[in-house]
Amino acid sequence: MKANKELPDKKNQDSTTVEKHKVGSIIYLSLFPLLSAITVAIAGYIKKMEAIEILKLGILFFLLSTALMFYLRYQIFLLEIKYSKLVILVSYLIPVLLFMLVKNPVTYCFWVIGGVIASMLIDYRIGCMVYFNHAVLLSIAMPLKLETTIYFIIICALYVILSGALKNKSTVVYAAIILLSSNITLLFIINNFILDRDYGFDYLASFLSMLTVIAAAFLLSFLYGKYIINDVNVIGPETDKADAQAMEAEASAVESADMGSLNDNNKAQVKISEKSSYDILLSEDNKLLAELKKHSEALYRHAMHIGDLSGRAAGFIGANEALAKAGGYYHEIGKIRGKNYIEEGLCIADEYAFPEELKLILKQHNIKYDKPTFIESAIVMLSDNIASTIDYLRKTGNNEFTTGSIIDNIFKMRMDKGAFDESGLTVRDFKLLKEFYNNEYNNMPSGN
Repeated sequence: MKANKELPDKKNQDSTTVEKHKVGSIIYLSLFPLLSAITVAIAGYIKKMEAIEILKLGILFFLLSTALMFYLRYQIFLLEIKYSKLVILVSYLIPVLLFMLVKNPVTYCFWVIGGVIASMLIDYRIGCMVYFNHAVLLSIAMPLKLETTIYFIIICALYVILSGALKNKSTVVYAAIILLSSNITLLFIINNFILDRDYGFDYLASFLSMLTVIAAAFLLSFLYGKYIINDVNVIGPETDKADAQAMEAEASAVESADMGSLNDNNKAQVKISEKSSYDILLSEDNKLLAELKKHSEALYRHAMHIGDLSGRAAGFIGANEALAKAGGYYHEIGKIRGKNYIEEGLCIADEYAFPEELKLILKQHNIKYDKPTFIESAIVMLSDNIASTIDYLRKTGNNEFTTGSIIDNIFKMRMDKGAFDESGLTVRDFKLLKEFYNNEYNNMPSGN
């Protein structure tokens, strides 16, 4: 095999890279708490706080930052994401300067951008810890009333929960409406229902501050996805452009073979039922799955495999397992009726009142029809493409490609075609999904 000739050099290069990255991560984890304490000290000095107050806040933030680094130590893969160290550092320290130096951080709450950026670009759990540390420091530095602290906890929790929606062009408006309306409502309550700014709270300033945070978070996420995700090198040194083109042709052959094997005269009769829940859809006793099995045992086994693979992949990155699994089960359900299986699948989905997200997967798993607009749809597309390509190469006895090179090239080809542009996948998701699929097929032989 051509790839194996380059294997020793690749291993040496990888070993050196891993060692360098490990040393860099250790230095980063060690210095981060110290930098955090220094940032608090600088802000306190500028604000002309008493030395004892600066010392108290500095020690507190040092301990909180140490806890965050302790968590990162056991989630070290997060630091492998491109620019993740910088993103975490900036989203953690800049908000400290914002809420310590701004005259009224409750009204002008620009500092909340830190946690949502960490959630959108790195990991929602990092976002939660960033918000927690900021809220604790702010409540002591101000200090805040209990109801104000609770208000910030609720708002920060909403930012984390809606972080996925905030980075998606199709849902950012809805997420913004929820956040802005919740913000004003909570402020109205904690300010004793007083609307007059002369006697109460400047709601307009708070509204505009929150709107600025949302707009800035969306813009930063968009730029990060456009210029960082698309810059990720997802193809390994053991593969080249010719390999990618060869496998793309073979993947197309798989799809053509599947379409050619359909029997136009064999149409399953399905009845309109009440709205399906995922429990019903995922049951192997489901009528549609029974029809699929009756139509083709091979197609049924393929659907079960893609469903299982997609569900576990979604769980691995914290996405919706049930949706991804159902997407895998039914992504080719239209083949029981022949002709255009995607159009027929959408007709079946309408008859059985599939959830809207599941309908989208049916038409988005095949890039020739539509591009994925959310994470679970992209996962089903990847699972189907990877599994079909590997299976095809094994059946044809093609031992030229390793499973790792196949997976790398599929990610590369889909990225080059813009398949992930609107999917909402982060760089972290890319790395985790590649890790998942490589682990899944790692122990499988190159041949039959």
